[in-house]
Amino acid sequence: MIVTERTLPRRARALLLPSVIVLGSVVSLTGCGMFSGPVPEEYGIDRRTIEAEVGEEFSLSLPMEPSQGEWWYRVAPQPDEKIVRSQGDREDYEGSDLDGGGDGTQSFDFEAVAAGTTEIKVLHCPVGTCVGKGASASPEPGAKSTNPDQADEARYYTFTVTVRG
Repeated sequence: MIVTERTLPRRARALLLPSVIVLGSVVSLTGCGMFSGPVPEEYGIDRRTIEAEVGEEFSLSLPMEPSQGEWWYRVAPQPDEKIVRSQGDREDYEGSDLDGGGDGTQSFDFEAVAAGTTEIKVLHCPVGTCVGKGASASPEPGAKSTNPDQADEARYYTFTVTVRG
């Protein structure tokens, strides 16, 4: 069969139509949230009592200015992994280094895995107040922040998590 200008659009439509339908269905389903789970509950220093159901995810979302040397660390004692399991850490920044940005949020993500109660301990380190990084970070004795817009000293925060079965 000879393909002519007249038959090409009909054949092209016949070949492309199934692909367009499948692609449209995928876009439609993802837009409705079919492929993504529920948004995890977020807690900050003003809400340190957490109640969750087994299987529920939640985050400790804490404000920070990394461009000003401010950080949060998850420190010992670690939460009971039989009750909550870490799902990782993440940082979200506003702006960019080029425009002097740096305000953001540092989040610690968890999943409730079994009924019980445990604690999650974090350390807030304004610039110049802590030594070490990660789980080994600790306040430097007598250190004061060198940034007047931040808290003066490093401070621990404890979150109490109760998981219902």
